[in-house]
Amino acid sequence: MDDLSFLVSSHTPRATHRVAKHLIGYATIQYMERGRVYVAYDKREYTIEGQWFWPAYPGPYTVFHRPPGCDSWSHRHLAFQGPLFSHWLAGGLWPTEPQSAPPGRDWAAYFDEMRALAGTPTRWGRLRAVNMLEGLLLQLAEARQAESGQEPWLERVLTHLDAEGVDYAEIAEKEDMALSTLRRRFQAATGTSIHEHRLLSRIAKARTMLHETDLPIKAVSDSLGYQNVHYFNRQFKRFVGLPPARYRQSR
Repeated sequence: MDDLSFLVSSHTPRATHRVAKHLIGYATIQYMERGRVYVAYDKREYTIEGQWFWPAYPGPYTVFHRPPGCDSWSHRHLAFQGPLFSHWLAGGLWPTEPQSAPPGRDWAAYFDEMRALAGTPTRWGRLRAVNMLEGLLLQLAEARQAESGQEPWLERVLTHLDAEGVDYAEIAEKEDMALSTLRRRFQAATGTSIHEHRLLSRIAKARTMLHETDLPIKAVSDSLGYQNVHYFNRQFKRFVGLPPARYRQSR
């Protein structure tokens, strides 16, 4: 199976639709060329205007629609699934909240070329689309880091979070910060809390293992440091929308 499979894409010049759901087994990236949109992930709410990207992905309950006083917006989207998404999520490339489009590029034309390649019947066309999508995510990630102005410490903290037996207080001490300061700065730089990032990374690794191996569910749970396979099942379902066994069957 491919590392990434494209499902569907769209371009709606005058969008008025409403989305309110948990995504199960796939993710999407949206682009607004003009207009205004209300976006929410669980309790995090945003009203954005102009040129913006925003994600929808398994985990949070995602809502977006036109806000009061807005007739429509220019909307593009691309939906996909596969283990490569889990790597992007675990590696910090995937945006977890709306992000303004970086300047200096015609993003509408870029998105349309990416959509066209994603829909081609040839393997090379689809690989080029994957390359363009990853390139987009890289540019968004670089823009987020540039805005935070804290690239060195953030890279070190992300490395610490990949280790087993993570102690947030110990990480804060290594970075010469109070724990509350580390939590606040991490949230501002990434859009997620340290704990949520850690959980998302573990679930991303679990998805990859369930997708690429035939290890028993308990073995996957144990390898990720869970003390209880039932708790792992509940947490996996919370973020992905399916329990691990059903997710594996959906391969």
